[in-house]
Amino acid sequence: MTSTIPTDAAEEFAADVVLADDITGFPAPDPETVSEVFLTGATGFLGAFLLRDLLQHGLVVHCLVRGADTDAALERLKDNLRTYELLDDLDLDRVRVHTGDVTRPRLGMPPEEYADLARRTGAIYHSAAKVNFLTIYKWLRKSTVQATHEILRFACAAGATLHHVSTTGVFEPGTDRGPRGELDPTGPPEALSLGYTKSKWVAEQLVLEASRRGVPVTVHRPGQVWGDSRTGACQPNDFVWRFMKGSLQVGLYPRKFRLEMNMVPVDYVSAVIVAASRHPEGTGGAYHQVSPRTLNSEEILRLLRGAGYDLKEVSILKWMKAVAADLTNSMAPLLSILVESEKVEVARFSDEGTRDLLKGSGITCPDIDEKVFGRYIAYFVRHGVLPEPGAQPEPGA
Repeated sequence: MTSTIPTDAAEEFAADVVLADDITGFPAPDPETVSEVFLTGATGFLGAFLLRDLLQHGLVVHCLVRGADTDAALERLKDNLRTYELLDDLDLDRVRVHTGDVTRPRLGMPPEEYADLARRTGAIYHSAAKVNFLTIYKWLRKSTVQATHEILRFACAAGATLHHVSTTGVFEPGTDRGPRGELDPTGPPEALSLGYTKSKWVAEQLVLEASRRGVPVTVHRPGQVWGDSRTGACQPNDFVWRFMKGSLQVGLYPRKFRLEMNMVPVDYVSAVIVAASRHPEGTGGAYHQVSPRTLNSEEILRLLRGAGYDLKEVSILKWMKAVAADLTNSMAPLLSILVESEKVEVARFSDEGTRDLLKGSGITCPDIDEKVFGRYIAYFVRHGVLPEPGAQPEPGA
Protein backbone atom coordinates (compact mmCIF):
# COMPACT_ATOMS: atom_id res chain seq x y z
CA MET A 1 0.00 0.00 0.00
CA THR A 2 1.36 3.41 -0.95
CA SER A 3 1.62 6.00 1.82
CA THR A 4 -0.51 9.13 1.42
CA ILE A 5 1.15 11.15 4.19
CA PRO A 6 2.87 14.24 2.78
CA THR A 7 6.34 14.92 4.12
CA ASP A 8 8.08 17.92 5.65
CA ALA A 9 11.54 19.20 4.99
CA ALA A 10 13.45 20.00 8.18
CA GLU A 11 14.15 23.55 7.07
CA GLU A 12 10.41 24.23 6.81
CA PHE A 13 9.95 24.19 10.59
CA ALA A 14 13.46 24.70 12.02
CA ALA A 15 13.55 28.28 10.71
CA ASP A 16 10.35 29.09 12.63
CA VAL A 17 11.95 28.59 16.04
CA VAL A 18 12.61 32.34 16.18
CA LEU A 19 10.73 34.51 18.66
CA ALA A 20 9.75 38.06 17.70
CA ASP A 21 11.79 40.84 19.31
CA ASP A 22 8.73 42.57 20.74
CA ILE A 23 8.06 39.69 23.16
CA THR A 24 9.85 40.68 26.37
CA GLY A 25 9.67 39.72 30.03
CA PHE A 26 7.65 41.11 32.94
CA PRO A 27 6.92 40.14 36.58
CA ALA A 28 4.56 37.23 37.13
CA PRO A 29 1.20 38.09 38.73
CA ASP A 30 0.28 36.38 42.00
CA PRO A 31 -1.91 33.48 40.79
CA GLU A 32 -3.99 33.54 43.96
CA THR A 33 -5.13 37.12 43.27
CA VAL A 34 -6.09 36.60 39.62
CA SER A 35 -9.86 36.91 39.16
CA GLU A 36 -10.25 37.20 35.37
CA VAL A 37 -8.62 34.84 32.86
CA PHE A 38 -8.50 34.36 29.10
CA LEU A 39 -9.14 30.99 27.45
CA THR A 40 -8.59 29.86 23.87
CA GLY A 41 -9.98 26.60 22.53
CA ALA A 42 -13.19 26.69 24.57
CA THR A 43 -15.05 25.24 21.58
CA GLY A 44 -12.74 22.23 21.61
CA PHE A 45 -12.66 19.12 23.81
CA LEU A 46 -10.10 19.93 26.51
CA GLY A 47 -11.05 23.61 26.33
CA ALA A 48 -14.64 22.82 27.34
CA PHE A 49 -13.44 21.10 30.50
CA LEU A 50 -10.95 23.87 31.26
CA LEU A 51 -13.84 26.33 31.06
CA ARG A 52 -15.83 24.20 33.48
CA ASP A 53 -13.00 23.97 36.01
CA LEU A 54 -12.09 27.66 35.75
CA LEU A 55 -15.71 28.59 36.44
CA GLN A 56 -15.77 26.21 39.39
CA HIS A 57 -12.84 28.19 40.83
CA GLY A 58 -15.01 31.30 40.79
CA LEU A 59 -13.16 33.03 37.95
CA VAL A 60 -14.48 35.30 35.22
CA VAL A 61 -13.50 33.55 31.99
CA HIS A 62 -13.04 35.46 28.74
CA CYS A 63 -13.28 33.09 25.75
CA LEU A 64 -12.01 33.77 22.24
CA VAL A 65 -14.46 32.21 19.79
CA ARG A 66 -14.78 32.49 16.03
CA GLY A 67 -18.15 33.75 14.87
CA ALA A 68 -19.96 36.33 12.79
CA ASP A 69 -20.91 38.18 15.96
CA THR A 70 -21.03 37.67 19.73
CA ASP A 71 -24.38 35.88 19.65
CA ALA A 72 -23.19 33.39 17.02
CA ALA A 73 -19.95 32.82 18.94
CA LEU A 74 -21.87 32.22 22.17
CA GLU A 75 -24.07 29.66 20.43
CA ARG A 76 -20.96 27.84 19.16
CA LEU A 77 -19.67 27.75 22.71
CA LYS A 78 -22.97 26.44 24.07
CA ASP A 79 -23.21 23.80 21.34
CA ASN A 80 -19.77 22.51 22.29
CA LEU A 81 -20.65 22.38 25.98
CA ARG A 82 -23.87 20.60 25.10
CA THR A 83 -21.97 18.01 23.04
CA TYR A 84 -19.88 17.07 26.07
CA GLU A 85 -22.91 17.19 28.41
CA LEU A 86 -21.56 20.15 30.38
CA LEU A 87 -23.99 22.95 29.54
CA ASP A 88 -26.73 22.14 32.04
CA ASP A 89 -24.30 22.13 34.97
CA LEU A 90 -22.59 25.45 34.21
CA ASP A 91 -23.54 29.00 35.12
CA LEU A 92 -22.38 31.06 32.17
CA ASP A 93 -22.93 34.42 33.90
CA ARG A 94 -19.15 34.70 34.42
CA VAL A 95 -18.32 33.86 30.80
CA ARG A 96 -17.42 36.70 28.45
CA VAL A 97 -17.30 35.80 24.75
CA HIS A 98 -15.03 37.71 22.37
CA THR A 99 -15.24 37.08 18.64
CA GLY A 100 -11.85 36.80 17.02
CA ASP A 101 -9.16 34.55 15.61
CA VAL A 102 -6.09 33.41 17.54
CA THR A 103 -3.94 33.55 14.40
CA ARG A 104 -4.60 37.22 13.60
CA PRO A 105 -2.95 40.41 14.93
CA ARG A 106 -4.61 41.52 18.19
CA LEU A 107 -6.36 38.12 18.07
CA GLY A 108 -8.72 39.56 15.47
CA MET A 109 -10.27 42.03 17.95
CA PRO A 110 -10.75 45.80 17.64
CA PRO A 111 -7.96 47.79 19.36
CA GLU A 112 -10.22 49.05 22.17
CA GLU A 113 -11.56 45.60 23.00
CA TYR A 114 -8.07 44.08 22.89
CA ALA A 115 -6.70 46.77 25.25
CA ASP A 116 -9.60 46.39 27.69
CA LEU A 117 -9.23 42.61 27.72
CA ALA A 118 -5.49 42.98 28.37
CA ARG A 119 -6.21 45.22 31.39
CA ARG A 120 -8.54 42.62 32.86
CA THR A 121 -6.60 39.41 32.20
CA GLY A 122 -4.29 37.96 34.83
CA ALA A 123 -3.76 34.49 33.34
CA ILE A 124 -4.05 32.96 29.87
CA TYR A 125 -4.92 29.34 29.06
CA HIS A 126 -3.97 28.59 25.48
CA SER A 127 -5.57 25.28 24.51
CA ALA A 128 -6.68 26.11 20.97
CA ALA A 129 -5.25 23.62 18.49
CA LYS A 130 -5.97 22.25 15.04
CA VAL A 131 -5.44 18.53 15.42
CA ASN A 132 -4.81 16.82 12.08
CA PHE A 133 -2.63 13.72 11.84
CA LEU A 134 -2.66 13.62 8.04
CA THR A 135 -1.32 17.00 7.07
CA ILE A 136 2.14 18.48 6.98
CA TYR A 137 3.77 21.11 9.15
CA LYS A 138 3.45 24.07 6.82
CA TRP A 139 -0.34 23.61 6.66
CA LEU A 140 -0.52 23.75 10.47
CA ARG A 141 2.00 26.55 10.91
CA LYS A 142 -0.58 29.34 11.01
CA SER A 143 -2.97 27.67 13.45
CA THR A 144 -0.22 26.55 15.82
CA VAL A 145 2.99 28.57 15.45
CA GLN A 146 1.58 31.91 14.36
CA ALA A 147 -1.18 31.60 16.96
CA THR A 148 1.41 31.05 19.70
CA HIS A 149 3.23 34.22 18.65
CA GLU A 150 -0.01 36.19 18.94
CA ILE A 151 -0.83 34.68 22.33
CA LEU A 152 2.64 35.56 23.62
CA ARG A 153 2.15 39.13 22.40
CA PHE A 154 -1.15 39.28 24.26
CA ALA A 155 0.51 37.91 27.41
CA CYS A 156 3.03 40.75 27.23
CA ALA A 157 0.29 43.34 26.66
CA ALA A 158 -1.69 41.99 29.60
CA GLY A 159 1.22 41.24 31.94
CA ALA A 160 -0.45 37.84 32.35
CA THR A 161 0.98 34.40 32.98
CA LEU A 162 0.62 32.06 30.01
CA HIS A 163 -0.39 28.44 30.53
CA HIS A 164 0.45 26.81 27.23
CA VAL A 165 -1.12 23.44 26.42
CA SER A 166 1.33 21.34 24.44
CA THR A 167 1.45 17.53 24.15
CA THR A 168 3.68 14.63 25.13
CA GLY A 169 3.90 14.07 21.37
CA VAL A 170 6.76 16.60 21.26
CA PHE A 171 9.05 13.83 22.55
CA GLU A 172 10.65 11.30 20.23
CA PRO A 173 8.41 8.21 20.13
CA GLY A 174 9.53 4.75 21.19
CA THR A 175 10.25 2.86 24.38
CA ASP A 176 13.98 2.31 23.91
CA ARG A 177 14.91 4.41 26.93
CA GLY A 178 13.48 5.43 30.28
CA PRO A 179 10.50 7.67 30.92
CA ARG A 180 10.74 11.21 29.54
CA GLY A 181 10.83 13.68 32.40
CA GLU A 182 9.16 17.07 32.51
CA LEU A 183 12.49 18.89 32.20
CA ASP A 184 14.02 16.54 29.61
CA PRO A 185 14.77 17.93 26.14
CA THR A 186 12.02 17.34 23.61
CA GLY A 187 12.36 16.31 19.97
CA PRO A 188 14.54 16.19 17.99
CA PRO A 189 11.98 17.53 15.50
CA GLU A 190 13.26 15.34 12.65
CA ALA A 191 12.30 12.30 14.76
CA LEU A 192 8.66 13.43 14.99
CA SER A 193 6.66 11.72 12.27
CA LEU A 194 3.59 13.97 12.20
CA GLY A 195 3.23 17.53 11.00
CA TYR A 196 0.96 18.12 14.00
CA THR A 197 3.59 17.16 16.58
CA LYS A 198 6.24 19.14 14.70
CA SER A 199 4.03 22.22 14.87
CA LYS A 200 3.48 21.70 18.59
CA TRP A 201 7.23 21.26 19.09
CA VAL A 202 7.96 24.57 17.32
CA ALA A 203 5.24 26.36 19.32
CA GLU A 204 6.68 25.00 22.55
CA GLN A 205 10.17 26.22 21.61
CA LEU A 206 8.76 29.73 21.18
CA VAL A 207 7.14 29.54 24.61
CA LEU A 208 10.36 28.30 26.20
CA GLU A 209 12.34 31.12 24.55
CA ALA A 210 9.80 33.59 25.93
CA SER A 211 10.39 32.07 29.36
CA ARG A 212 14.15 32.62 28.99
CA ARG A 213 13.37 36.27 28.25
CA GLY A 214 11.44 36.58 31.50
CA VAL A 215 7.86 36.02 30.33
CA PRO A 216 6.03 33.97 33.00
CA VAL A 217 4.92 30.84 31.17
CA THR A 218 4.07 27.28 32.11
CA VAL A 219 3.98 24.38 29.66
CA HIS A 220 1.42 21.59 30.12
CA ARG A 221 1.89 18.33 28.22
CA PRO A 222 -1.12 16.00 28.33
CA GLY A 223 -0.86 12.45 27.10
CA GLN A 224 -3.59 11.01 24.85
CA VAL A 225 -6.67 12.79 26.24
CA TRP A 226 -9.65 10.50 26.69
CA GLY A 227 -13.13 11.07 28.06
CA ASP A 228 -14.46 12.30 31.37
CA SER A 229 -14.03 9.45 33.81
CA ARG A 230 -17.26 10.39 35.60
CA THR A 231 -19.69 11.05 32.74
CA GLY A 232 -18.01 9.26 29.82
CA ALA A 233 -18.12 12.38 27.60
CA CYS A 234 -15.47 11.87 24.94
CA GLN A 235 -14.35 13.09 21.52
CA PRO A 236 -14.96 10.60 18.69
CA ASN A 237 -12.06 11.68 16.46
CA ASP A 238 -9.31 10.50 18.79
CA PHE A 239 -7.05 8.04 16.95
CA VAL A 240 -7.70 5.12 19.30
CA TRP A 241 -11.48 5.60 19.28
CA ARG A 242 -11.41 5.71 15.49
CA PHE A 243 -9.36 2.51 15.55
CA MET A 244 -11.93 0.86 17.80
CA LYS A 245 -14.91 2.10 15.78
CA GLY A 246 -13.25 0.99 12.55
CA SER A 247 -12.73 -2.46 14.03
CA LEU A 248 -16.37 -2.64 15.12
CA GLN A 249 -17.51 -1.57 11.66
CA VAL A 250 -15.82 -4.59 10.07
CA GLY A 251 -16.32 -6.90 13.06
CA LEU A 252 -12.59 -7.68 13.05
CA TYR A 253 -9.64 -6.89 15.31
CA PRO A 254 -5.96 -7.03 14.26
CA ARG A 255 -4.06 -9.77 16.04
CA LYS A 256 -0.73 -8.79 17.65
CA PHE A 257 -1.12 -5.17 16.60
CA ARG A 258 1.44 -3.07 18.47
CA LEU A 259 -0.74 -0.25 19.74
CA GLU A 260 0.35 1.40 22.98
CA MET A 261 -0.85 4.77 24.22
CA ASN A 262 -0.83 6.80 27.42
CA MET A 263 -4.54 7.43 27.89
CA VAL A 264 -5.52 10.07 30.43
CA PRO A 265 -9.06 11.20 31.30
CA VAL A 266 -9.88 14.78 30.33
CA ASP A 267 -11.27 15.63 33.78
CA TYR A 268 -7.87 14.83 35.29
CA VAL A 269 -5.99 16.86 32.66
CA SER A 270 -8.13 19.96 33.15
CA ALA A 271 -8.07 19.64 36.95
CA VAL A 272 -4.26 19.45 36.98
CA ILE A 273 -3.80 22.42 34.63
CA VAL A 274 -6.14 24.65 36.62
CA ALA A 275 -4.83 23.56 40.02
CA ALA A 276 -1.20 24.06 38.96
CA SER A 277 -2.03 27.47 37.52
CA ARG A 278 -3.58 28.59 40.82
CA HIS A 279 -0.73 27.24 42.95
CA PRO A 280 1.69 29.89 44.30
CA GLU A 281 4.63 27.80 43.07
CA GLY A 282 3.02 26.57 39.85
CA THR A 283 4.35 29.19 37.42
CA GLY A 284 7.25 28.19 35.19
CA GLY A 285 8.62 24.91 33.94
CA ALA A 286 6.61 22.06 32.47
CA TYR A 287 4.02 19.66 33.84
CA HIS A 288 2.94 16.31 32.43
CA GLN A 289 -0.68 15.20 32.67
CA VAL A 290 -0.27 11.48 32.12
CA SER A 291 -1.56 8.16 33.40
CA PRO A 292 0.69 5.92 35.51
CA ARG A 293 0.16 3.13 32.96
CA THR A 294 -0.21 2.75 29.23
CA LEU A 295 -3.02 0.99 27.40
CA ASN A 296 -2.16 -1.53 24.69
CA SER A 297 -4.15 -3.27 21.97
CA GLU A 298 -4.69 -6.46 23.98
CA GLU A 299 -6.26 -4.49 26.82
CA ILE A 300 -8.44 -2.56 24.39
CA LEU A 301 -9.74 -5.81 22.89
CA ARG A 302 -10.44 -7.15 26.38
CA LEU A 303 -12.34 -3.96 27.30
CA LEU A 304 -14.36 -4.04 24.07
CA ARG A 305 -15.32 -7.66 24.59
CA GLY A 306 -16.10 -6.94 28.24
CA ALA A 307 -18.46 -4.20 27.06
CA GLY A 308 -20.35 -6.75 24.98
CA TYR A 309 -18.83 -6.39 21.51
CA ASP A 310 -18.03 -9.50 19.48
CA LEU A 311 -14.83 -9.11 17.49
CA LYS A 312 -12.96 -11.76 15.53
CA GLU A 313 -9.18 -11.59 15.66
CA VAL A 314 -7.46 -11.69 12.27
CA SER A 315 -4.06 -10.79 10.86
CA ILE A 316 -3.19 -7.11 10.57
CA LEU A 317 -3.14 -7.46 6.77
CA LYS A 318 -6.64 -8.95 6.63
CA TRP A 319 -7.92 -6.26 9.00
CA MET A 320 -6.38 -3.48 6.88
CA LYS A 321 -7.85 -4.94 3.68
CA ALA A 322 -11.31 -5.07 5.27
CA VAL A 323 -11.03 -1.47 6.48
CA ALA A 324 -9.68 -0.23 3.13
CA ALA A 325 -12.56 -1.88 1.28
CA ASP A 326 -15.02 0.56 2.86
CA LEU A 327 -14.07 4.22 2.40
CA THR A 328 -16.63 5.21 5.05
CA ASN A 329 -14.82 3.17 7.69
CA SER A 330 -13.62 5.32 10.57
CA MET A 331 -10.03 4.13 10.14
CA ALA A 332 -9.82 4.23 6.34
CA PRO A 333 -8.28 7.74 6.17
CA LEU A 334 -5.69 6.84 8.81
CA LEU A 335 -4.37 3.56 7.40
CA SER A 336 -1.41 5.40 5.92
CA ILE A 337 -0.23 6.27 9.43
CA LEU A 338 -0.04 2.58 10.25
CA VAL A 339 1.82 1.88 7.01
CA GLU A 340 4.33 4.63 7.78
CA SER A 341 5.00 3.68 11.39
CA GLU A 342 4.40 -0.10 11.27
CA LYS A 343 3.31 0.26 14.88
CA VAL A 344 1.69 2.91 17.07
CA GLU A 345 3.80 3.22 20.17
CA VAL A 346 4.59 6.12 22.45
CA ALA A 347 7.32 6.92 24.91
CA ARG A 348 6.72 6.60 28.63
CA PHE A 349 6.59 9.72 30.72
CA SER A 350 7.38 10.88 34.23
CA ASP A 351 5.12 13.35 36.03
CA GLU A 352 7.12 13.65 39.25
CA GLY A 353 7.03 17.45 39.28
CA THR A 354 3.27 17.50 38.78
CA ARG A 355 2.65 15.03 41.59
CA ASP A 356 4.96 16.95 43.95
CA LEU A 357 3.17 20.23 43.22
CA LEU A 358 -0.27 18.74 43.80
CA LYS A 359 0.46 16.83 47.01
CA GLY A 360 -2.48 17.20 49.35
CA SER A 361 -4.81 18.45 46.60
CA GLY A 362 -6.70 15.15 46.31
CA ILE A 363 -6.25 15.19 42.53
CA THR A 364 -5.28 11.74 41.22
CA CYS A 365 -5.45 10.18 37.78
CA PRO A 366 -8.41 7.76 37.47
CA ASP A 367 -7.63 4.35 36.06
CA ILE A 368 -9.40 3.52 32.80
CA ASP A 369 -10.91 0.28 34.06
CA GLU A 370 -14.01 -1.62 32.96
CA LYS A 371 -16.33 0.80 34.77
CA VAL A 372 -14.83 3.96 33.25
CA PHE A 373 -14.56 2.34 29.81
CA GLY A 374 -18.22 1.36 30.08
CA ARG A 375 -19.11 5.03 30.61
CA TYR A 376 -17.23 5.93 27.43
CA ILE A 377 -19.11 3.28 25.48
CA ALA A 378 -22.45 4.44 26.93
CA TYR A 379 -21.71 8.04 25.92
CA PHE A 380 -20.87 7.07 22.34
CA VAL A 381 -23.95 4.87 22.10
CA ARG A 382 -26.11 7.76 23.38
CA HIS A 383 -24.67 10.04 20.71
CA GLY A 384 -24.94 7.51 17.88
CA VAL A 385 -21.18 7.12 17.42
CA LEU A 386 -21.04 3.41 18.30
CA PRO A 387 -23.65 0.66 17.95
CA GLU A 388 -25.24 -0.89 21.00
CA PRO A 389 -23.07 -3.71 22.36
CA GLY A 390 -24.29 -6.98 20.88
CA ALA A 391 -25.81 -5.29 17.84
CA GLN A 392 -24.49 -6.20 14.39
CA PRO A 393 -22.69 -3.04 13.18
CA GLU A 394 -23.64 -1.72 9.78
CA PRO A 395 -20.73 -0.98 7.39
CA GLY A 396 -19.93 2.72 7.56
CA ALA A 397 -22.08 3.22 10.70
